[in-house]
Amino acid sequence: MPAPSCTGFLSHGSVVLKQYHRPLLWIVIACLFGLDIITTSVSLGLGFHEGNPLMVPFAASPLLHGLVKIGAYLLLFGVIEQAVLFIRDQRPEEKPFFLRMNYTGLYGLILVSMVSLVWLYAAVIVHNIRIITAAAG
Repeated sequence: MPAPSCTGFLSHGSVVLKQYHRPLLWIVIACLFGLDIITTSVSLGLGFHEGNPLMVPFAASPLLHGLVKIGAYLLLFGVIEQAVLFIRDQRPEEKPFFLRMNYTGLYGLILVSMVSLVWLYAAVIVHNIRIITAAAG
């Protein structure tokens, strides 16, 4: 059995986590975007209003609302994955220590951004569900 690493994960487990963390985050974010579209459409159907002023023009139509959210997801995906490719193409492992730390910091910022999106959309969905259940009950 492999020895535990300093993070508390088994060595093999941390490699698997490191290999799949971004795809897993993308799947979670996509599901949250979809749930946001559904819960927003339901709450608007119950007579409530869109809380995001940037989405007000699009929220009246579920199809348009969905297309805008899908477009936002694709834009985020493209920008973040291009940043990851940029880091990989620069081969930071061959750079001096301080440059390598900058690339590590950039990758950390990417992960923090993705996790922040998960928390933000989870909060929005919880808010929408509370509105829907209050109206139904």
